[in-house]
Amino acid sequence: MGSLFNRRRMSVWCLSVLLITACGCKKYLDQTPENSLTRDEFFKTKADADAAIIGCYDALQGCVTQFLNWGELRADLGIAIINNDVTYPFYQYLDKTRPVSNWTVAYNLVGRTNIVIEAVPNIPNIDSKFSKEESNQIVAEALFLRSLAYFYLVRTFRDVPLVLQASSSDAVNYFPVKSPADSVLDRLEADLAIAEASAPVQYEKNTDTRGRVTKGAVNALQADVYLWRKKYQQAADAAQKVLSNKSLYSLVAGTNWFNIFSQKNTSESIFEVQFDYNINETNGLIGTVSNFAMNSVLLNYFNIDADATRGLNNTYVSGLSYWKYSGLTTTTNIFRSTNDPNFIVYRLPDVMLMKAEALAHLGEVSQKKEAIDLVDSIRQRASVLLYGLDGTAPASLLMDLIMRERAMELAMEGKRWFDLVRVATNDNNPDFLISRVLQSRSVGDRALMKSRIIDPRSWYMPIYQTELNRNPNLVQNPYYQ
Repeated sequence: MGSLFNRRRMSVWCLSVLLITACGCKKYLDQTPENSLTRDEFFKTKADADAAIIGCYDALQGCVTQFLNWGELRADLGIAIINNDVTYPFYQYLDKTRPVSNWTVAYNLVGRTNIVIEAVPNIPNIDSKFSKEESNQIVAEALFLRSLAYFYLVRTFRDVPLVLQASSSDAVNYFPVKSPADSVLDRLEADLAIAEASAPVQYEKNTDTRGRVTKGAVNALQADVYLWRKKYQQAADAAQKVLSNKSLYSLVAGTNWFNIFSQKNTSESIFEVQFDYNINETNGLIGTVSNFAMNSVLLNYFNIDADATRGLNNTYVSGLSYWKYSGLTTTTNIFRSTNDPNFIVYRLPDVMLMKAEALAHLGEVSQKKEAIDLVDSIRQRASVLLYGLDGTAPASLLMDLIMRERAMELAMEGKRWFDLVRVATNDNNPDFLISRVLQSRSVGDRALMKSRIIDPRSWYMPIYQTELNRNPNLVQNPYYQ
């Protein structure tokens, strides 16, 4: 298939075709427009399939800023320092008019993947040079990308419309109701099982191995979904599939920790959304992160551990600003523009800590000892004191240490809010989220903040007013009614 990211120019043509085929709701005319292709006319060759899946990755690029916003802005690791749209979610002041609730980019990704899933399997019947195995691989990539979009949607909004059909006929329901979160997640589990069977372990080029869907990426998402659903043994098993591939995934040395972000696609990368300013692919990650400074909670974590490796290296950090993404502007040896950082969806320490969390909940002595060993291996990379506990440590203590480690390792990677919601919900302990969020805000703001997050229904965002206007069958989320 060649390198996906050397074939971007094809995606421009693909994009126009996908938009033409995805936007029409009713076939008022039987004739084909002279300046466009119908879907049946387009999906006939291997090149068409390649172009279509590239269009899906392009749509994923458009999601990254919103995915980061959803996973980080409301959490406890930053301080909003600029008075703009990010301050509303930071102060848990959400309503249906705030752009942070706009899910259009995620459903754009869903729409494109639906087209691929529906149309590509028929191409081997037309193009003898395009095998069933190649078709299955592309469908696997689309299934993963659709599942990733829905996983962000479920964690952000809870119940959401589950759209699985391409907009190719009048039979499609253009005004879907919301599906229960568990129904959406059931579908994700089924789709990811199919994707795992056909996704490759790796590609010829490293940028493709880290930037396209592989078995490792599928397994990482499976572990995340299982962990969200309290399926701890399945989560541990899925994570282990990633950890077992030691030839492909390994921790970057602590002295090179900043290379994870500045150099892109390192040995610990499992799935990164690729950007390249040479072909005008840039993003807003630097601008989003520059709106925040580290707060005292995260700063104390680093100071207690004397952790200079991850995020507090004065060579890269000015004051208490985040180095990730925004720190690229102070690095002089990366030989590229500073507005095209990759967005890392999954990397090895994340999966290691997911497995540790699952093992802590499973609770056997040997499992808790393995959980501690996983955490200690990440701390050893950072050259900080190991915890060195044994398997008799209380599960609650292990969870506190695991979440602390996730804060230091994964801050501003779009993980933290989802971490807080997951643990508070799965452990039936709302105070786990509430106390951490309040601790991270100023004393004068805490009473008002508590009133806004004490109801767990408020942990999910409202549906954007534009979507309510478009779809009369959508019902606003309960907390915001």
